[in-house]
Amino acid sequence: MAKFKDYANKRYALSLKTYPELHAWSVHPDTAGDFWMALFDFLDMGPTTPPTSAFEPHDGNMYPSPKFFPGAKMNFTGSIFLNRDPNGRAILEVEEASLEISVITWAELYDKVEKTADAMRSLGVQTGDRVGAVISNTAQPIILCLAALSIGAIWSSISPDFGVQGILDRLVQTKPKLVFSDTSVVYNGRKRDLMPTVQTWAKTISKGEELVHIVLTSSDPKEAALVEKGITYPEFYSKGIGRKLVFEQLPFSQPAFIFYSSGTTGAPKCILHTAGGVLLQIKKDYMLQIGLRPGDLIFQYTTTAWIMWAFVLSALGTGASIVVYSGSPLYPDVGFLPKLLAKLKVNVFGTSAKYLTDLMDSNKIPRADHDLSALRKVTSTGSVLPPDVAEWFYAKGFPPNVQLISASGGTDCSCAFVGGTPLLPLHADEIMCKVLGMAVDVYDPNNPSGLSIAHSNEPGELVVTQPFPSQPLSFWGPGGDAKYKDSYFSMFGPKVWVQGDLVRISTTTGGIMMLGRSDGVLNPSGVRFGSAEIYSVVRLFPSIVDSVCVGQRRPHDRDESVLLFLKLAPGAKRTQSLKDQLKAEIGKQLSRRHVPRYVFYVDDIPYSHVGKKLEILVKNIVCGRADGKSSVVANPECLRDYARFFDVEEAERAGDVDVTAKL
Repeated sequence: MAKFKDYANKRYALSLKTYPELHAWSVHPDTAGDFWMALFDFLDMGPTTPPTSAFEPHDGNMYPSPKFFPGAKMNFTGSIFLNRDPNGRAILEVEEASLEISVITWAELYDKVEKTADAMRSLGVQTGDRVGAVISNTAQPIILCLAALSIGAIWSSISPDFGVQGILDRLVQTKPKLVFSDTSVVYNGRKRDLMPTVQTWAKTISKGEELVHIVLTSSDPKEAALVEKGITYPEFYSKGIGRKLVFEQLPFSQPAFIFYSSGTTGAPKCILHTAGGVLLQIKKDYMLQIGLRPGDLIFQYTTTAWIMWAFVLSALGTGASIVVYSGSPLYPDVGFLPKLLAKLKVNVFGTSAKYLTDLMDSNKIPRADHDLSALRKVTSTGSVLPPDVAEWFYAKGFPPNVQLISASGGTDCSCAFVGGTPLLPLHADEIMCKVLGMAVDVYDPNNPSGLSIAHSNEPGELVVTQPFPSQPLSFWGPGGDAKYKDSYFSMFGPKVWVQGDLVRISTTTGGIMMLGRSDGVLNPSGVRFGSAEIYSVVRLFPSIVDSVCVGQRRPHDRDESVLLFLKLAPGAKRTQSLKDQLKAEIGKQLSRRHVPRYVFYVDDIPYSHVGKKLEILVKNIVCGRADGKSSVVANPECLRDYARFFDVEEAERAGDVDVTAKL
């Protein structure tokens, strides 16, 4: 970050000294173009034809998405391989609960990508075709994706732990020419046979005229014969004819990725992203905001369905080495990953707020149990980081010289809006800063003309008011442009991107407090607040291990009620006394208006496969807008627990009974 500041100062004869000054320069309408041009060169994007300007004229409009770096020609995969040491480590592959490491050098990675691209071309894959994968987080999807992008095909991956409908919801929309699929996975110490699932979704997918083959990880031709259009990996690679790897030179804004929204409230949106936008933004976030260096080893826990997988892929473009890990982060116990960090000598560890919370609650002390001297950074994303977890991180958890960075962005933007920097202090309940190039503001949701309340210390909508290069091109499929516009530009018009997060910016520190999704904002009697505020108080009660807080407004309700659901620790008793104590503490710590009208005990809290608490799904169930069925829930058996709370008055009268027995 400091090097980039010096670079910008020298290039444009500036005298920027502080991070706020650097950020203000990066987003000012008169100088934003200078920032993006400087960033393109500083990050060494490796174009064969360099850009002459940062973006096409756009009159301040963010919709339709302005094209960045017009005239530039490049290739995502070519940029990844630019100036790499053939003998250096590219990928370290680790299986669940194992300390055994498989290393792939840059030369080996190049060879594997070359052979894969050769076979893809033989099967007719061309620029613009879709290549899908239902596959675990191993080295294989990295290889497949780089091969597809070298051709200019569009990559789209799905985690194999999705059910049949979840997979079909995605593949049917994108109509891939090739689909790669695992036939089994190992998770929580158990091997799961995926063949029945694959056979089921393959029957539908194989009807598409575009599909050539479903390529299975199995090497058994008899197994592949059970899947329509199925072939084995050896059969796939036999299609190659020895072509050399060619990096098709394409525009910066060439379509390259389809990422999916969560799909908790309907069919998932297919978000179409560009090759250059994804690579540039993620390199910026890693190299400048986090401080990832060439030669570093980074381990980001993720699945192939999460946007953080694209971060891992793009991290290769920084010259760092990456760790890919398939399996549960909690097996054989929550303390395994710190052991792995020490073994591998990881420099940057990316995880979720939930994992850090689980690690704290386990009473393990990573810095006392393991040699974490190589570790410099820990990043947290996916949900709000509780303040007590941040305090534990420095007091007991990790070495005090390690920087903890909390960030927030999304699949829809493929970058961070707010994150960290080495140049500012950290406050436990805040994200440090607005990310460079991201014109983040806070708008009053009740003022349709767009009114900034960033300096009022009041909560509001997180918005972005200047274009950025990783904006989606559109949503894939019929009506995609209209869906894209409606998703981000319906509230304040085409000049303002609305992310859907409720935030507050501190007038004292300038830090950002994430308050929850704005579509899940709690609004009893017109008082708006976020669920994160409630969770910060719930965290004070050791007997409560998890919770979800939502608003309920049914068709016949005149006002919204706040419902708080509690999951207790094993052995803890479901008492009215605990509820009363919690309500009193919420009133004391926050205000009487924050106190939930109803508090209930439940057996479990629903999470997605990537560890996100599914507040909106719970809200829709208790409001009568969803039936409790979803393909993206990692623990779907818990959803039926919430259906009875539509009749919340009856649930209150019934008290906390054994829900399973009642059903």
